[in-house]
Amino acid sequence: MSVFGTVKIVLLGDYATGKTTLKRSFMGLHLEEVYMSTLGVDLASHKHVDEDIEITFQIWDLGGQREFRKLRKKQYVGSEGGILVFDKSRPETFAGLSIWLDEINSSISEKIPIYLLGNKDDLMGKEQNELFDSQAVIFVEKNRDTYEFLNLVDYYSTCALTGSNVDAAFLDLGRIIMLKKSDDMKI
Repeated sequence: MSVFGTVKIVLLGDYATGKTTLKRSFMGLHLEEVYMSTLGVDLASHKHVDEDIEITFQIWDLGGQREFRKLRKKQYVGSEGGILVFDKSRPETFAGLSIWLDEINSSISEKIPIYLLGNKDDLMGKEQNELFDSQAVIFVEKNRDTYEFLNLVDYYSTCALTGSNVDAAFLDLGRIIMLKKSDDMKI
């Protein structure tokens, strides 16, 4: 079965969790040594093509600072999926995940899939990574059906610098969105 089309996804999470680096890694772009925090929103488009899939991703990389909260509410409109990112080296970014889910849930009116990504696994030891991964899986399972308009689908441990699990997360999300669109078009 071939899958093709365009999807709007939002990258959300606290500032400096690696959202921009994840986006650039997925797009096959050169990764910068130093990034400035995204101010407001950074829009990008990336077309992914392989043997059974052709999806154009409209990626809305949302600034994670609190002062952009009102602006983000408008940017969520029309989102078909989301990637919620926390930084494994900063536990406070994991602690704030529910705030992000509440924010997007109150800003949209159709159910969308959300993937949770624990980024920067290269900065953690094996035991720390396993601990975060188990906590993240429990978080997804516990909150899967909590939100009216969100479907927490799955969790990925990622490293934007090495590209570990980055493509898998984006492509899985894109496939889910496209399959939902094709189901919605059936009579």
